[in-house]
Amino acid sequence: MSEAKIGISPKRTPYDGGLKVRGDSLRRWGKHISFSDSWNNRQGRIVNGMTADYGEWPWQVSLRQWRTATFLHKCGCALLNENWAITAAHCVENVSPDDLLLRMGEYDLNSDEEPHKHIDRKVQIVASHPKFDPKTFEYDLALLRFYDKVDFQPNIIPICVPEEDRSIVGETAWVTGWGRLYEDGPLPSVMQEVDLPIINNTMCEKMYRDAGYVEHIPNIFICAGYAAGGKDSCEGDSGGPMVVQAEDGRFMLSGVISWGIGCAEKNQPGVYTRISQFSSWINQILQF
Repeated sequence: MSEAKIGISPKRTPYDGGLKVRGDSLRRWGKHISFSDSWNNRQGRIVNGMTADYGEWPWQVSLRQWRTATFLHKCGCALLNENWAITAAHCVENVSPDDLLLRMGEYDLNSDEEPHKHIDRKVQIVASHPKFDPKTFEYDLALLRFYDKVDFQPNIIPICVPEEDRSIVGETAWVTGWGRLYEDGPLPSVMQEVDLPIINNTMCEKMYRDAGYVEHIPNIFICAGYAAGGKDSCEGDSGGPMVVQAEDGRFMLSGVISWGIGCAEKNQPGVYTRISQFSSWINQILQF
């Protein structure tokens, strides 16, 4: 999550990292962590966002990938139940389940001195959406089943999946993760949060046109952000949850962080996979 300026010829960027080598014809980049990044030089908080409170977002998961000698944070993820989590398909594309680990209940990546311990689980099954398109990031969802059930505790609680596709345009969404504090900026050690307004897809496409891009954003996506920019998700946040609080007080998983052009740029809102469009597919997979 961040505020930043980007260089010339910005591309559509998935919010994860490490897989930035894409053809020049592609403008959409995911936002994932580059494994050449170091975990020092972490400072401050996201611009116009803030550090989350401990245990505030207990469904947030750190999706990690094996690199040389350890598992390193690559993407965000969200806990769905005692056996399954959800992330973006581009985060796990061409990655063996053996190379993936889910860290649940994490807060400060640099500290073990927390009220409750985090729990690690190796990934057993990767179920990416069969229609996922790595060029357009459409159907950018993957479900991850892990070995051994996880017991819930105050810092490990699943998020609810919406049962209906109701309009949430204008409502406030919360996005969380350990992504960069700004474009090409430092990685925070402590989980960050940012609040963003949901905007309709027609307005989202218009905003991108105003920024100089012609982007097709069908209803399987949902957009969130400000015309003026300033708040957004960024590299390292991909696959993480965008949640909206329902009238009954429960938080619902409204989106999974997918792509954007730069981070927090004017008229370039973040684009998320719209979870309400995939409730049936998710529930079908969760039966396994």
